[in-house]
Amino acid sequence: MMILALPTLAPPISDQANETEWVWNLYLAIAIAVAVAVALFVLFIVVRFRKRDNDLPSQNQYNIRMELAYTIIPFLIIAALFAVTVVTVRAIEEVDDDPDLVVEVIASQWQWQFDYPDHGVRVVGSGEDIPELVLPSSSSVLFRLESLDVVHSFWITALRFKRDVIPGSPTEFSVDMNDTTGFFPNAGVCAEYCGLSHGKMRFSVRVLEPEDFEAWAQEQRDAGGLVTSGTPEEENV
Repeated sequence: MMILALPTLAPPISDQANETEWVWNLYLAIAIAVAVAVALFVLFIVVRFRKRDNDLPSQNQYNIRMELAYTIIPFLIIAALFAVTVVTVRAIEEVDDDPDLVVEVIASQWQWQFDYPDHGVRVVGSGEDIPELVLPSSSSVLFRLESLDVVHSFWITALRFKRDVIPGSPTEFSVDMNDTTGFFPNAGVCAEYCGLSHGKMRFSVRVLEPEDFEAWAQEQRDAGGLVTSGTPEEENV
């Protein structure tokens, strides 16, 4: 008996996440269809060609039609999946030259820092509190990633996307946020082992309506622009 267990993920919060999830579901559907087809074919062979008497079955050296079928059909499936994957990855990798928001992500052992240069706000976790990445819905966001020490990996499950953060090699990517709003505890992690406290290198994500995001940013500026506390760990469990 085969049991398929899928992790419970936060809903996709960007157009790119929707595309990634669509490709994942396509792969999953085809994999299930192939598995069912193979299982039924094996069952058919077992029943159709079971031993009925003491006569030896006829021996065939080859079957051209069958060999062509099990060569061409998998090739066409793989070629189609390859084409869909290339198109999707290219779309996801496109960087917006004129984003609504820029977030500079700085990774270090073992903490995340989020700078909003256009708003004069910096978010850093402290002590037992992990930082919150606050984003506006229905907006384009450009992430600029940098590591201060070792290789990290920036992963937000709700974005269905992760990117390695390599010291001395800044990188960037864009997302187009959809209209989903809400609080997503522990939605962000470091997905690359980075040392002793790697497991604590987490952050939460809060998506607000654009006007609420601007109000939040203004409130942080009025308070000095530095947010040194995020969400207590017990609230993220």
